[in-house]
Amino acid sequence: MIKYYFSKFRNILFLIIISVLFGLIRNIVLGRMLTKYDFGIYALSLTVIGMLYPILIFGQQRGLVRFFVSHKIEEYNWRKPISVLINISFVLSMIIVPSITWYYQMNSAFTCFCILAILSSIICELLSNLVRSSKKYELAIFLQRALRVILSILAIVFFLFDIDSLEILFIVFGITHIIYGFLLYYYVRLIIKSGNTKIPNYLFTQGLHFFLMDIAGLTYVYGVNIFIVGLISVEALGAFFAISIILRIFEMFTQSTDFIVMPASGELDYHSILSIIGKTFLIGVFLSLFFIVYGRDLLSILYNQKYDTYLDLIPYVAIIGLIKIIDVVPSSIISGAFNSNVLKRYLNINITLPVILIPLSIVLIRSIALKGAMVSLIVFYLLKVVFGYSIFINRNNSYLKTD
Repeated sequence: MIKYYFSKFRNILFLIIISVLFGLIRNIVLGRMLTKYDFGIYALSLTVIGMLYPILIFGQQRGLVRFFVSHKIEEYNWRKPISVLINISFVLSMIIVPSITWYYQMNSAFTCFCILAILSSIICELLSNLVRSSKKYELAIFLQRALRVILSILAIVFFLFDIDSLEILFIVFGITHIIYGFLLYYYVRLIIKSGNTKIPNYLFTQGLHFFLMDIAGLTYVYGVNIFIVGLISVEALGAFFAISIILRIFEMFTQSTDFIVMPASGELDYHSILSIIGKTFLIGVFLSLFFIVYGRDLLSILYNQKYDTYLDLIPYVAIIGLIKIIDVVPSSIISGAFNSNVLKRYLNINITLPVILIPLSIVLIRSIALKGAMVSLIVFYLLKVVFGYSIFINRNNSYLKTD
């Protein structure tokens, strides 16, 4: 099993690296092409999208993966609940996004981009996880990530033709998002059969557990972004976004690991899990040391010295990346294999931490600006990983007996 895991991990990692590299290119190109203010607006739009679309899925993407760990996907009617969820999410985004646009006094292009990108992201997330549940890992990650490559190519075209209008960029990116989403929807319906058995209601209940976790985590992580805009400036958020691009490298490994570990969690034995934990830890340490030593020169070159005054944030970002890598294995195993009582306990921790720490983040941002934002995220992720491992270790006596 461990050989199978590392083989799949290698394939998934390769595909994620390609998509992340294109994503990095897109953000670097846009960071150099747009003004600091426009790049801050672009970062704000990604904050809105990244905050809303996971919430509007209501945790069902991970609920599906958890359910199909022990059930055959072809036997169940997955089309109806997914279609209903997509329609509900679209209606809610049509209500929420214009309110956000009004609050921040953005234009209609901003609204259009956010709504279309949210709808597309929901479709991609649900259907790629459905393909993932059928154990077609490479195809699932390709379908999930191909849009990032397309958008990166469009950004390069904008750069080469000297099109620096943020409004035009929003419109083109939004249309591209929705076309891709609909094409993906019809493609997945062709390749995965839908059975006649109704998906049980408890799947949706367990999905709501993940939904509450997403809300808690997003409230804190994206709340920090919102606090930066309110307490410092939009330009500061752009700088925060520019430096945090380092986390994309760490995310390649966390996402590759979670992509396989959660659906395979019912098959992994204790020793295999320890091997995976050791691998992820060594990767995290290596990446952190690399960016602490070479990150300043690298980002200075990539952004053409535009954000040099913020390069002292790099060690903080490296620490965040290391902690997130360490957290991915227990999080994936608890989400996929542990029973509902353990999942509820993990949920309670994930809800409690943001409530306690939000006041701390506000104080830190007021006191030491962007460094305060970084420190608050370090505290959040560190506490999360400590509690995650405590649950994992306490429950692993029974896991070990089933080897």
